[in-house]
Amino acid sequence: MKINKISSENLIECHRINQENTPEVGSITLEELRNSLDNSDYNLCAVVDNEVVGFVICFQDTETTNSYMGDFDHKNFSEISQRISDFLYIDRIAVDKNYRKKSIGSKLYDEVVNFAEINNISHLTAEINLLPSKNTPSFSFHKKFDFTELDTVKYSEDYEVSLQVRINS
Repeated sequence: MKINKISSENLIECHRINQENTPEVGSITLEELRNSLDNSDYNLCAVVDNEVVGFVICFQDTETTNSYMGDFDHKNFSEISQRISDFLYIDRIAVDKNYRKKSIGSKLYDEVVNFAEINNISHLTAEINLLPSKNTPSFSFHKKFDFTELDTVKYSEDYEVSLQVRINS
């Protein structure tokens, strides 16, 4: 397996994987994913036999990113930024359904943790869906990486998330 920065050539495969993983990750158009990738501070994809099998997209707590996230009212990023500073927000991670339980998500997260440590970023953050359905596998996965619940936010009767944080040493 190779882990590389996401290129425009493998964006379509990342989009397919994202859409396969809804509702655990939010549905997004190809153009929205391209825009997210173009504005991300850190992104990776896992490739096996020239096939994208997983990806992660992250945003750092910077003035530029805050402006970008504010332009389209990214609720979860905004909620986290109101509670802590100096963080790397893991916007989305997804693994191809045929490659789950093969440590691909863990290897991507290992790279994210390493990036945060090298760049002296104090916190890693993410959110996990509680409603419309609780994403129990994501809770277990994040617990392995020492994430804890920072808070919960209920945006509507059918949308609630757990804001997660990992403090880097």
